[in-house]
Amino acid sequence: MMETLKIGDVVLVHAYKHNGAIYRSWDAAIVLELNSDYLVLVNEDVTVTELNGRKWKTNEPAIWIFNRKNWSNIICMFKETGLNYYCNIASPFIMEGKTIKYIDYDLDIKVFSDGAYKILDLKEFNRNRIMWKYGQDIINMIWSEVDNLKNQIKNQTFIFSHARAQAFWDQYLQWKENNQK
Repeated sequence: MMETLKIGDVVLVHAYKHNGAIYRSWDAAIVLELNSDYLVLVNEDVTVTELNGRKWKTNEPAIWIFNRKNWSNIICMFKETGLNYYCNIASPFIMEGKTIKYIDYDLDIKVFSDGAYKILDLKEFNRNRIMWKYGQDIINMIWSEVDNLKNQIKNQTFIFSHARAQAFWDQYLQWKENNQK
């Protein structure tokens, strides 16, 4: 299905839990870049729907990186206080039509503009891993990805280079300007 996607397409994003239940959806994200390693989306004023039906809007524009092989997706949020990152530990994504789908594995890493980070939701991870009987291979992939992300954050590689994230945002602004004429 990736062959049918093109720059500028609007896609939905659905996050599931390990038990197969959808728990969060984003109603629109714009495809900014497609390549063999990752998919880059832009979120700007997007409605998010929670499992319980609660809806809310994203507060700041963001670049969202979906890796094809890594067990994470990364949201780069352009806040007034600087660039922050939110890393979801999650299965590699799949595409169904114009919907990106992935399984969220509970753990998250919040990265602040100064490079400091915090691992979030460890209790939720431990509760769900027991309740839904995560296999050892999945648990190993999750912790391997946490280590991978910590290394990238420390070394400011890939999207954790503020210049790289800003370049994606500038690319989006240029695309937006060219397509509003």
